[in-house]
Amino acid sequence: MKRALTLILFLIAVSSTCLYAQTTLKGKVSDNASPLPGVSVINNNTKQVVITDQNGQFQIPVSQGNTITFSYIGYVSKTISYSNQTSLNLVLDAASTSLDEMVVVGYAKQKKATLTGSVSALSGEEIGQRAVASLSTALQGKMAGVTIQQTSGQPGADGSNIRIRGIGSINSTTFPLVLVDGIETDINQVDMNVVESVSVLKDAASASIYGSRASNGVILITTKRGKKGDVKTTYAGYTTLQRPTNMPDPVSAWEYLQAELNSLDNAGVSVSPTQREQQLRLIEQQRTLKPDNWNRYDTDWKAETIKDNAFMHNHNVTVSGGGEKISFFGSGSFLGQDGLIVNNNYRRTNLLLNADANLLSWAKFSLNTSLRESNTLAPGVNTPKSIINKALYMLPTLSAARELDGNWGYGKNGDNPTAQAYDSGEQKSKGTETIVNGTLTLTPIAGFEVLGQYSYRTVTGRGRSLIKPYTVSLKGNVLGNYPAQDDLTESWNQTIRNFYRLQTSYEKTINKHFAKLLVGYQAEDNTFTSFFGSKNGFELGRYYLSNGDGASATSGGGATEWAMMSGYARLNYNYAQKYLLEVNGRYDGSSRFTRDNRWGFFPSVSAGWVVSQESFMAKTQKFIDQLKLRVSYGLLGNQDIGNYPYAATVNTGYGYYLGDGKELATGVAQVALSNSNISWETSKQFDVGIDVAMFKDKLTLTADYYVKRIEDMLLRFPLPYYAGMQPAFSNAGSMENKGWEIALGYKNKINEFNYGITVSLNDNRNKITDLRGQNSQDRTQVEGYPNGGVWGYLSDGYFQSWEDVANSPKLSGSARPGFVKYKKIYSGPGVDPLLLDSRDIVYLGDPFPHYEYGVTLTAGWKNFDFTAFIQGIGQRSAFLSGVGLKPFANGANLFRHQLDYWTPENPNAAYPILVPEANANDNFVKSDKWVRNANYTRLKNVVLGYTLPKATAQKLKLSSLRLYVSAQNLFTISNFYDGYDPEVSYGGSVGGEFYPIMQTYTFGLNLSF
Repeated sequence: MKRALTLILFLIAVSSTCLYAQTTLKGKVSDNASPLPGVSVINNNTKQVVITDQNGQFQIPVSQGNTITFSYIGYVSKTISYSNQTSLNLVLDAASTSLDEMVVVGYAKQKKATLTGSVSALSGEEIGQRAVASLSTALQGKMAGVTIQQTSGQPGADGSNIRIRGIGSINSTTFPLVLVDGIETDINQVDMNVVESVSVLKDAASASIYGSRASNGVILITTKRGKKGDVKTTYAGYTTLQRPTNMPDPVSAWEYLQAELNSLDNAGVSVSPTQREQQLRLIEQQRTLKPDNWNRYDTDWKAETIKDNAFMHNHNVTVSGGGEKISFFGSGSFLGQDGLIVNNNYRRTNLLLNADANLLSWAKFSLNTSLRESNTLAPGVNTPKSIINKALYMLPTLSAARELDGNWGYGKNGDNPTAQAYDSGEQKSKGTETIVNGTLTLTPIAGFEVLGQYSYRTVTGRGRSLIKPYTVSLKGNVLGNYPAQDDLTESWNQTIRNFYRLQTSYEKTINKHFAKLLVGYQAEDNTFTSFFGSKNGFELGRYYLSNGDGASATSGGGATEWAMMSGYARLNYNYAQKYLLEVNGRYDGSSRFTRDNRWGFFPSVSAGWVVSQESFMAKTQKFIDQLKLRVSYGLLGNQDIGNYPYAATVNTGYGYYLGDGKELATGVAQVALSNSNISWETSKQFDVGIDVAMFKDKLTLTADYYVKRIEDMLLRFPLPYYAGMQPAFSNAGSMENKGWEIALGYKNKINEFNYGITVSLNDNRNKITDLRGQNSQDRTQVEGYPNGGVWGYLSDGYFQSWEDVANSPKLSGSARPGFVKYKKIYSGPGVDPLLLDSRDIVYLGDPFPHYEYGVTLTAGWKNFDFTAFIQGIGQRSAFLSGVGLKPFANGANLFRHQLDYWTPENPNAAYPILVPEANANDNFVKSDKWVRNANYTRLKNVVLGYTLPKATAQKLKLSSLRLYVSAQNLFTISNFYDGYDPEVSYGGSVGGEFYPIMQTYTFGLNLSF
């Protein structure tokens, strides 16, 4: 009995031990196509972690009932319960996250998860949400570190300025290199409907493979291609109503006349009783009686010249499809945009055909062809911008826009903006661009690729500028024609660019090691030719160069050419997609420098660490999809300072008196000094960044800090006036850009409602670090300060009394109560404390935008979609000069906001005491009173769309149908000058000139069938 009991107890113990004993689970993890190395295998009960090998295999101790989790970046994690399996074959499904997206980089594509450079990317779908005329404007606020400023709304010239991480030069271009399918072109001539993706290479690691062309960053645009399947046709079109965002409001005739009289009294200018009585009577008549355009004029030049609204429309048709051997994508677009004045519009037609042919299983040929034609129309006399601004500041009392006798009003000595818009001739420009781009790609063995590319691009421009005098009169008296002489100029120019590229690459994975080597050769040559002819004195309205006065005929022309040759290479390496390394290098030769200085080498190195792949991060992999750290350093160059600046050249058109008779002989002269030793500007760039993706890609974060130092800047230092020539270029300066940028995104879905928000914020600080002590006289370049920095006096309110004037520092003896009061900054022996001079000028601010931000809100419910985009900047110093600031400037009218001027009863007015222009100079010098912060917050774009249910669309024989309404620049919050847009660029010969940015309202339709 005892033996039996002992045996039973022994068997129970053995069974219990067997039941809870550990064993080893072996298995393999794959993604249906291939093994997955580096997968984390976690025993959730023992917390033990193992990693799959290069064949996706693993071994892990387990016990009955343990749960094991398998996780890998870019794939959906899986958890199983162990139940006496001896082996396991597990398949992980790829997660649909942005980390798996392929991003276009220099000469290739890379998975976003393994990027080590700083690259921002947008899809064509994101770009197409904004119904605007220019692709550059559609990118605004979408990418951190990319400054995009729309400075004008003029048709054909409303594209935005793009700068990536500050400015890269002082005397050279500061805009990035733009490549469309590898070929350089104008971003604003690209049809947004054909864009597949846009990548912006921001640091040296991503851009150095473009070497000397990439000092200001690189924008890579890829166009759509055909896909295998049935032929698909789409139509996208919209109609837009445009109106100005903001414009100043001129005062009426009686208000102007009253202000004129007040200004004379304020300045102490003597006005006789007879003159005063006459002026007061005229003011009362203008105030109470309507203008009769004979005795009284009160012309609203703004209403007579500028339209309240202008239309724009765009239409695009695409056809795409393909089979086993050939696929294609074809597109045709038309854009029509009217301006705010008559005889001002822009028309653009784009045609594109992309075709791909699979010649063999290992050979593919791609052909991209595109044709673009643009036509711009403007009045013959003055630019549209100038005409608009004259209409704003022209005096209402001068004449009618059109007199009672039917002739145009005399205006200001014949200068009549309304007449110039309607009847001064025409300026026509026609631009044509043709690109043929062929690429042959061979992949004879796995991982090995050979690519050859040739592109031929021609850009042809033709201009016709016709000035036709118009007849002007005043009170029934014909006063002649303006301008005095007709003129016809016809011009033609053409740029031809040949582009050649040969490239090979090889990639290989061995165990957990992946490497790819890319090597290429590139060359291009550019030829520019031009000519023009001009005549005047035409008869019978026959404005052709075959007519006209032969004695007035002039002609000219020219030609230039330059070439580049380059070799480049890139090595990518990663270990288990955890440790990342990239090395780039480019060797450039430019014909713009002498043989000894022609070649430059531009390398970069970058590394990345995917921290989230480490075993110690295993517990976080349930909610952290990726945590990656990046660092890079590299060199870029710049040679874009014109053709052959090292050479001493002579110009024709000079005359010399020779011989005893002093007879005039034609000759030539050297007009600029030369320096044959000049070479590349060099940009040294450092970048450190972090990329985070969490909660299955719902939350994403990218942040970067960078330092960009430009050395050996090509500068021109001033010469003594008696040298008589322009100075030569020298590699003799340095500049620095420091900045940071953050991009944050969140998206989610609750049942049928999806929503998301993306936020970008960045700031860049520019500083000139070395000018060899040669600060510019106008202080636009000063060591230790930003390029183009704003300098001026510090204001101290207004002089409130004559005693205040007597005891305070001032610019001149013309100061009086109500004038702007300034602070004395400089003091020392022999310095008059009551007299201001240039030594009292201080730094006031940076004209470059700071704290730029963009916020995009998206939402969708069932068939409705909604997008709102808010964009703005936190700081930018801007000075508005001339007519835009100073009452009566250049004989101009006043704007309504300028009526808030100083009087003893209004001591804190916005403007100083009103005096005639000749007496007001001290009040409107550059100072902190007039240097405004042009910060703003703008509701840039709103879109509401509705997509027809699929079943309904199919009944209409359509694949899809979407209707939408959109608005651009709906409202702006700003403390800038009244009537002026804080984003616009102001200038011109009379100051403050601009073409307003447009507020738009759009109705659009997208359909496919």
